[in-house]
Amino acid sequence: MKFQFIVNPSAGQGNYKWVIHDIQKALLNHSYDISVPEYKGEATILAKKASSDHDVIVAVGGDGTINEVVNGLIGTHAMLGIIPAGTGNGFAREFGIPLKIRDACKILLEGEPKWIDAGRAGDKYFLGTAGIGFDALIAKFAGKMLGPLRGMWLYFFAGMFVFNRYNPPLVSAKIDCLVYEVHPLLVAIANTRLYGGRAIIAPNARPDDGFFDICVAEKMSAWRTTVHLPKLFKGTHIYLPEVKMYKCSEISIRSPEPLPVHVDGEPIGSYSEIHFTLIPKALRVLVPKEEI
Repeated sequence: MKFQFIVNPSAGQGNYKWVIHDIQKALLNHSYDISVPEYKGEATILAKKASSDHDVIVAVGGDGTINEVVNGLIGTHAMLGIIPAGTGNGFAREFGIPLKIRDACKILLEGEPKWIDAGRAGDKYFLGTAGIGFDALIAKFAGKMLGPLRGMWLYFFAGMFVFNRYNPPLVSAKIDCLVYEVHPLLVAIANTRLYGGRAIIAPNARPDDGFFDICVAEKMSAWRTTVHLPKLFKGTHIYLPEVKMYKCSEISIRSPEPLPVHVDGEPIGSYSEIHFTLIPKALRVLVPKEEI
């Protein structure tokens, strides 16, 4: 197989040349090309272009890099490869891909392709989770105010900063045929279980079952949110009275005022109306072989 590596220059906490060095050592005697995007969104362009003459397009970076690559791969015949070199590495954890660079490279050579679903929010695709509300506001704030800085503690700081500034209106969510009204802390549209690396936003989500798992959490007090935050990392938040879970293939959100939206942790703007659609078997990703 011929590989195209798309390496985020922030990969490996900015030491992307060392990441490339490890890749080169692991792929001796194999055919590959390496590109380093120079601006946000270029990874999508590079992935789409490379898909015509490469078998596997490998996203090297965090979940944001993977999202950009996926947006260039949907509708092509190329497979997705993942080398985790970001902060949360939620997709790598979801698919059982090792977090060490050389071990992850072995999956590219020895793994097997797995068909997975994808989601679409407006004209953007996502593999993991899209969301409206508080989490999207955090992503927006982190992107604008913190720039290239990353790390879980930075997102925690961003959350503390924006919590009291977040006053959600009454929004209407049409989940397949059900209409649900809520003042949302967040509405998470999950294709995978993990959220931001280690948080388990939708413990029953599967990326190949043909459904979204929707997590609707009503606005809570700062004290109650803080007390119950640890449950998010165990997946037990779903038993709180303020949280409702649904399965569906489509969801539309309407709000009297624009609310921030993110896909895979990347802000895509604010919308007063947006539609999310699940695309079954949207692409193949190289994952570890299942043991028999």
